[in-house]
Amino acid sequence: METSLKLGKYIAEYRHKPFEWGQADCNTFIADWVDRTTNPGVAKEVIGQYSTVKEMLRFAKVKKIKKELEKAGYAQVTGDAQTGDILLQKDKTGFYHSAIVMHGYCYTMNEELGLVKVDLNKQMQVIDEIWRVV
Repeated sequence: METSLKLGKYIAEYRHKPFEWGQADCNTFIADWVDRTTNPGVAKEVIGQYSTVKEMLRFAKVKKIKKELEKAGYAQVTGDAQTGDILLQKDKTGFYHSAIVMHGYCYTMNEELGLVKVDLNKQMQVIDEIWRVV
């Protein structure tokens, strides 16, 4: 229950934040959550490190999300996604899009819409990996 409460408050903070590369995008959304839950310091390694999509792609090549999740105490799991899990979806360019699971939905930052909420069952059809704190 503690994770649900923390995550609910966290998501509420992002409800009215406009999307901004390096400040409020899918990477910073995940990094800030990891920072608050398992590994303080992660967010400062991501937030403010880029300001365009081109810079973000360069940054992502160096700062591998899966490596950072492992350092923060997460592990890739199989089965059903649970509240607090991080979902990764690899696109055609090899870049991972990420989202956080909460109560049957996943949340991420969208360039046009800001924070978006997507039905987890629909999203799981395109998800490549589930990561969970172990």
